[in-house]
Amino acid sequence: MAERRSQRMKVVLQLAEREEQAAAARLGEQQQLLEREQAQLSQLQDYRQQYLDDYARPRSGVTAEALMSYSGFLQRLGEAVTGQQQKLAMVNQAREQSRREWEERYHRRRSLEDMIARLQREEEAAFEQRQQREQDDLAAQRLTRPGRSRKP
Repeated sequence: MAERRSQRMKVVLQLAEREEQAAAARLGEQQQLLEREQAQLSQLQDYRQQYLDDYARPRSGVTAEALMSYSGFLQRLGEAVTGQQQKLAMVNQAREQSRREWEERYHRRRSLEDMIARLQREEEAAFEQRQQREQDDLAAQRLTRPGRSRKP
């Protein structure tokens, strides 16, 4: 007897499960990267804020050259924060793409599972109908055979 369609579809389901697992792993990696980049941004912002607070305190005996150097350093820190914010936005965008890909794989797998369950129900119903027809045919043959008496 040929293999039932629901059984053949299980191979497709296994492939879909592997694709979903791979997409979930990529999403996990992207999430970890996003968290690292967020932590990096937070550290840069804290570091910059400490220097801004220090810069705002009045001091005596500080040269103009030292203030300009300090100001330049704060500007470079600000640029680093801006750069990190841009990097974070790109990583977040990549994570969102990974999330969408995982969702698609998840829904595809679920659809395949639902389809296989429906096929199995249909195959079982068809099998039961065949069995019932065969039983009906056998009963009809018994009744139509000559030499047999009917039992009420």
